[in-house]
Amino acid sequence: MKSTTRFNFLLYGMYLCLLIVSAGLFRTQVINGSDYREASERNRIRLIRREAPRGNIYDRNGLPVATNRPALYAYIIPEDFDPKDIPELSPLLGLTEWDIRQRISKARGASFTPVLLKSDLSLDTAMQIEEKRPKFSGVFIQVKAIRFYPQHETAAHVVGYIGKMTKEEYEKLDHSVYGYDSWIGRSGIERLYDQMLRGEDGGVQLEVNARGVPINVLSEKDVTVGHDLYISIDANFESKVRPLLAGQKGAILVGDIKTGGLLTAISTPGFDPNVFVTPEQKKERLDVIGSKEKPLLNRGFNGLYPPGSVFKLLTAIAGLETGVITPHTTFTCRGFFKLNRKSRPYKCWYKGGHGRVDFYRALERSCNVYFYNVGRLLGEKRLAEYARKFGFGSPVDLSFPNVSGVVPDQEWKKKAVHDQWYTGDTISFAIGQGYLLVSPLQILQMVTTIATDGRVSKPLLIFDKNEPSKTELGIHPETFKALKQGMLQVVQSDYGTGQLARVDFEKLAGKTGTAQAPPGLPHAWMGAFFPYEDPKIAIVVFVERGKSGGIAAANMVKEVVRIWNEAYGTAVI
Repeated sequence: MKSTTRFNFLLYGMYLCLLIVSAGLFRTQVINGSDYREASERNRIRLIRREAPRGNIYDRNGLPVATNRPALYAYIIPEDFDPKDIPELSPLLGLTEWDIRQRISKARGASFTPVLLKSDLSLDTAMQIEEKRPKFSGVFIQVKAIRFYPQHETAAHVVGYIGKMTKEEYEKLDHSVYGYDSWIGRSGIERLYDQMLRGEDGGVQLEVNARGVPINVLSEKDVTVGHDLYISIDANFESKVRPLLAGQKGAILVGDIKTGGLLTAISTPGFDPNVFVTPEQKKERLDVIGSKEKPLLNRGFNGLYPPGSVFKLLTAIAGLETGVITPHTTFTCRGFFKLNRKSRPYKCWYKGGHGRVDFYRALERSCNVYFYNVGRLLGEKRLAEYARKFGFGSPVDLSFPNVSGVVPDQEWKKKAVHDQWYTGDTISFAIGQGYLLVSPLQILQMVTTIATDGRVSKPLLIFDKNEPSKTELGIHPETFKALKQGMLQVVQSDYGTGQLARVDFEKLAGKTGTAQAPPGLPHAWMGAFFPYEDPKIAIVVFVERGKSGGIAAANMVKEVVRIWNEAYGTAVI
């Protein structure tokens, strides 16, 4: 009886064990079967992403300013790699063992995702790794396109540069579009048109053996190269103009009046965007980023400065349009101006005084006293109104980042400075000083507007041969006629402040400016259009701490016109 009972217990125990084993098998094969199959597939299959080459960026004449060159990259799939091979791999890559371990342990989007070990390998290094590839399981070489900027500093602030995305950026973006090591536009056209330039990535699905060595290609998806873009900049023209600002901070902008396209947008000091895409140039890259000279600042678009006497053009327009002056209105300059007998004197740049001057002579000789009087008659509200009418105080409609600037008035001063507005503020405003801040791009827009008799065309950076749309400002033709005559005398008269810009093959019209900016030296400005009779180009030269617009800026305008004339003659393509 006892043996029968023991037998039954043993039998029931065996049944229970079989039941437990069966339940485990059911759970493994049925409930979790799909998970294990997926894990098995991941162990057997590798997905290698192929990043699409970015589209090229060309200047207006088809010269590449951003393109690609082939480069060799070393990748590793950590799950397939045996760490004991690190000492042998290290000298081949020129990396320390610690560097390789750091890269292998780097966070990734998913398991079996390749990790970049080193970019832009030499052909010799790549061949040595390929020869030992059976030993270095999980390590492979891939040919990819690396960005290259063949014109170096030329057009760099417009073209911009690309950079590798951060982990935070990757987590926010669509993983079907961006890989963990993708490069994205960081500034300029590269950033603004990143989606268009980057194309569509492809890839290959590989079957590997137990050691991670590829044995079969299961499927492939071709990459779609990004779209090409053409910008309005003339790289050859810009490369000849750029040396004029060598060793100085400043900007030179030249606009095609007929199409609205910018022919050149120079900002100095500049930078070579190749330092941001070439691994070996880390020191140069850090030097650019940390430089006190701020080479990454686009001074033409995003620099803010007092315009000085260049702004007298706007004051003149406001005075003529409102009727507070006519071209024949005269004021007497004794070298200074007083609001009343007890006020402090506001000086003219010419200490001896210009005597009795009319509108044309006031522009020609840039008489401060004349425009002090015009400013007092206008008042700050009308000055600010016309300044905004011509685009000051707002970004230029360029489809490219640029600053707003400051157009001061009573309300602005109360909020920004917590003080009331004084008449002295108004007369300083009238000659482009005080709280007024503008960018060279805004001055270029004003000069272009004057040259076209008030027909404002939207400036362009993406090249378009179509006729640009124009907006009428509603300024009387007689106002522009008088203004342009005064600008002509600035250059063509022997008493004009811009006479050093004069060329002997055609008439040029312009306006100089020497803007006080304590505690340093004054800034030098000149805005001009050429030729006078049928304007083709508008020019703005700005030299930070350049001392004198009539000397530093005027000389550069002359050279810009000479270079342009040699390149284009009398017609912009």
